[in-house]
Amino acid sequence: MAESLKQRIKNGELVKGTFLLFSGGVDFPVFLKGLGFDFFVLDLEHSWFDLAKTRETISAARGAGISCIVRIPEIQYHFVARILDAGADGIMLPRTETRLEAEKLVEFGRYRPQGKRGITTFAGHNDFKRPSDVPEFLAGKNRDIILMTQIETVQGVKNREKILSVPGIDACFIGPGDLAMGMGHAGNTNHKDVVREVRKVIDCARKRGLICSLPILSPDQIGFWIKAGLNMLTLGMDSLLFAAGASLFMKEAQKLLGKKAKSRRISAGE
Repeated sequence: MAESLKQRIKNGELVKGTFLLFSGGVDFPVFLKGLGFDFFVLDLEHSWFDLAKTRETISAARGAGISCIVRIPEIQYHFVARILDAGADGIMLPRTETRLEAEKLVEFGRYRPQGKRGITTFAGHNDFKRPSDVPEFLAGKNRDIILMTQIETVQGVKNREKILSVPGIDACFIGPGDLAMGMGHAGNTNHKDVVREVRKVIDCARKRGLICSLPILSPDQIGFWIKAGLNMLTLGMDSLLFAAGASLFMKEAQKLLGKKAKSRRISAGE
């Protein structure tokens, strides 16, 4: 079997992914895999994806061989359990501010003895093939699933040690946008005070050997954040990638159209 995304990161591979807010369904996971992405985060916090579309997207990802992490809107057992039963590779919990929230994520997301997730042995998470060894199946899922807290508030940064020390938490995703807003620097994620707080969380995560990532919104920032300690690259989002590609075409088209219009004015003697 192919190594899990979690194991690839632990082996030292710097994996590459992006956020999906508008492009769920059966086609986009295949498209992303063909572009060289290793994972994507399907966002249920800011998008309008329902659980049916979420399940469809997860199934497509499994078929394409690309990992899917789902950002849930809030910590509820049936969000976590149904999404993992569908075959997601991980769960991201936004706005994590307390140790209790992180503990709930582990309780809902892992089988015993680490958590209290209910068992089904015939679902998308095992491609509808009943395991011959149920204890080994459960242990494998506990081993491979990524449970990720998202720290993106001032309170979350303050409680980072308590949150990231919870047994069973594998990863930390930092949200500089919300953090900047909470610090009074809305829209300025590069402000020195915001970067300082982000680095505190990265250092805390890496000290504990956790996976760590944040949204990288510009190609020229990739090297900076690798040096800062990220071991998982989340490169923009579907809308940003589309806008960046479209702008390249529009810029060239406008340049050529401008030249053509100028040539017509000269020919007309204007």
